[in-house]
Amino acid sequence: MESLSIQIINAQNPLYKDELKLRDEILRKPINLKIEDDDLSDEVNQIHFVALLDNELVGVVVLKKEDQIGKLRQMAVNPEIQGKQIGRKLVDTLEAYAKENGIKEINLHARHYAAGFYEKLGYANTSKPAFEEVGMKHFEMAKAL
Repeated sequence: MESLSIQIINAQNPLYKDELKLRDEILRKPINLKIEDDDLSDEVNQIHFVALLDNELVGVVVLKKEDQIGKLRQMAVNPEIQGKQIGRKLVDTLEAYAKENGIKEINLHARHYAAGFYEKLGYANTSKPAFEEVGMKHFEMAKAL
């Protein structure tokens, strides 16, 4: 694989604009939403993990810390390179950071088609049946660290 690195950034980092563009393309446009319509004001208080492949931003995941619970959100990897363990590396990095910073559990809302990915990483479905969010089925999932 080419040169892959995972970086931790914040919303003031110049890469944040590239992150928003990737999230918009992968997570918002397919369901007829626009990232610019989202309330992003709290993102300055969240930890952003970005995957860079040969200096191009190709993946992202965001950690929102709430006491000893972390919420994994906005997971996206460029579809042209999915299946190359980039998502797994992003989640592994997020989990290591969370553990080092006193977080005991990670929660997330997985789109129905992504639940299997999170199950492979040790997350358990804590909401049966699925619930609707942004117009599609989601599952609440959790993992103790």
